[in-house]
Amino acid sequence: MEEERYILGIPSTVFTSEEWKALEKREYAIGPEKLMDEIIDQRLWSNAEIAWVLKRMIYYYGKKDAYLKKVPVDRLFMNLVDILRAFYLIIDNLDPDLDDNLRLYISAKLTDSTWGINTRTREYLYKI
Repeated sequence: MEEERYILGIPSTVFTSEEWKALEKREYAIGPEKLMDEIIDQRLWSNAEIAWVLKRMIYYYGKKDAYLKKVPVDRLFMNLVDILRAFYLIIDNLDPDLDDNLRLYISAKLTDSTWGINTRTREYLYKI
């Protein structure tokens, strides 16, 4: 098991896993919006899915998006706090072995914090 955590002497991460590569291929095939919807519809996410959503949110919140400008400031702030909470829980290990309760907590927090960037909310904000 210990040998699997290293690639050429360098600690492996979720970004070097086969699951991550499969997510990237799926993203290119169906698009990031559809993949985001698929992931947030799940109750329990894998480490690769958690990392992919964090990557997508960092990218998305870094843009000056017209729809995001309509999001209430308090809600946007809570989204960013949820991102930081999830990131804090996994930052101490490169690819942590999380138990299902912790994984459920992170998945729920990240699902909540995608408010404003997933297609359902964007449709809602568009109607406002």
